[in-house]
Amino acid sequence: MNAIADAERALWDALSQVAGVHVQPDFGPAVDPPAVVLGPPALVWESGCLGPSSAQWRVYVVVTADEKSAQRLYELVPAVADALDGVRQAAVTRADPGRWPNSTGTGDLPTYEITVEVAL
Repeated sequence: MNAIADAERALWDALSQVAGVHVQPDFGPAVDPPAVVLGPPALVWESGCLGPSSAQWRVYVVVTADEKSAQRLYELVPAVADALDGVRQAAVTRADPGRWPNSTGTGDLPTYEITVEVAL
């Protein structure tokens, strides 16, 4: 495997250990909350490097839309961030609120988009 795939596998393994959520293997709108979706990484090349030197993943924490959505996100986001920070060479840099498109047509789902950077 290459460094990108190795880093993604390490993030996936860390996310699968977070209690109360399941990791979605698909980046599409068919998310079954509470869920975590690991998006594809942005890659960075430093000057003179043949391969990428770091990668930045977006990790989406998605919950159902109801009166307890915010509370669930406030509980899950730190747990997900802690798991990601435990990955070697990884650092969570921010978490932004957002909406996930819902495939059922009942409205978007509340989410946080966590940014994690990994040195390759």
